[in-house]
Amino acid sequence: MICTHCGKEIQNGITFCPYCGSAVNNAKENTKMKKRNPAKVLVSIAAVAVVAAGGWAFANRTPTIDVSKYMTLSADGYNTVGKLNISFDTEKLEKDYGKQITTRFKKQMKNLKDDTFGLSSLTASLYDGYEADLFAETCATGSADKTKNLSNGDVVTYTWDDNSDEAEEAFGVKVKYTDITYTVSGLASVNTFDAFDGVDVEFSGISPDGRATVNSLPTAAEAQGLYYTLDENSGLSNGDTVTLTVHSNRDDFSDCIDKYGAMPQATEKTFTVEGLNEYVTSADNLSDTTLASLQSQAEDVLKAHIAQEWNSETETLTGMDYLGNYILTRKSDSTWAGNKNGVILAYKVNVHNHYQNYDDQVYDANNSYYWYICFRNVCVDGEGNVISGLNDYGSPNAKLTVDSGLRIKDSSDKTKDWYYYGYGTLDELYSSAVTTNVENYNHQDNVNA
Repeated sequence: MICTHCGKEIQNGITFCPYCGSAVNNAKENTKMKKRNPAKVLVSIAAVAVVAAGGWAFANRTPTIDVSKYMTLSADGYNTVGKLNISFDTEKLEKDYGKQITTRFKKQMKNLKDDTFGLSSLTASLYDGYEADLFAETCATGSADKTKNLSNGDVVTYTWDDNSDEAEEAFGVKVKYTDITYTVSGLASVNTFDAFDGVDVEFSGISPDGRATVNSLPTAAEAQGLYYTLDENSGLSNGDTVTLTVHSNRDDFSDCIDKYGAMPQATEKTFTVEGLNEYVTSADNLSDTTLASLQSQAEDVLKAHIAQEWNSETETLTGMDYLGNYILTRKSDSTWAGNKNGVILAYKVNVHNHYQNYDDQVYDANNSYYWYICFRNVCVDGEGNVISGLNDYGSPNAKLTVDSGLRIKDSSDKTKDWYYYGYGTLDELYSSAVTTNVENYNHQDNVNA
């Protein structure tokens, strides 16, 4: 740059010439600077605008809330009877997302005409200022697979309910769920005693209507203040199991611990139902011994009837063919529903008929019919011996006629015939003995035609 007063070259941008002291005219340089500054200003403005736009987009982005971060699992009490504590930190949720939840919830409620997931404008007003609590109650729910009788080392899993639709539609947010796994630790150990020593379960009645009662005479001094309950005490069959549980006035036995410094080493004990007499309900408990007793009685019943009713001169029993059995079991458990069971033995009865009329015409033939006997309330012991039912039975009332076709007298058209209590076919027997009872009884068919 040249000084306009002394003509010497001087440095650009200075205000006074170092040689003559004259003021220097920098208008041209200032003009150049002014031409450069607007561009820089525009760049700055653009940068600010981008930042502002990004901030707006970030502020209006739908937040995703990981509810798992706010849940804590812990356990307290004593080892083997610890209890699970489930705690959701609503205060931290409020701090992290409270404003967004509140703003979006109120906006969503205004846009909804009908209740959504039980939430409405009325709900919004009731929870004004506590929207985070409402969110936790609605969208942060779940359950643990084990909550009591915990021991150190037990692994508990908390599984979340899927409330993503509720979160998005009612609160305008997204949720993330991650199941929580917690390993129990820190439960205090105490001395233990056997709370079941001297305690027994006694079974009575007849299977499948057996009963169970507790004979509670515990030997341990620490158990004197405890009490016992059964999960099942009626409607029992041999082979069933019942669980006996010991209780204290407090679920964690802390009162027992405070008094005796000890707690039960086990709180449950399982007993198997056995030794009950039982009603015959299937072919499985119709043993050979039981069946032999029933068959013997059936033959005696029929033979007694024959001795009383048949004419030994014209009809003779030639045999009883056992065909099998039908077992009826009642559908209703009510005490007035009828017999507990029915064991039906089916037979083919063979008879020889012989008749000679006044004209020396002879009828001589073998005939047969189907007969049954139904034993009711058949009960047996563990050895298969019949305890009851042998003398409680029924047999057919229907009559089957065998006609010889031979006239009895010359002056009469009446022919010689015989009648028997039974049926001409096995199907007729089945209809009478079984089908007529299907309204009230289930049946098992064990008959070979």
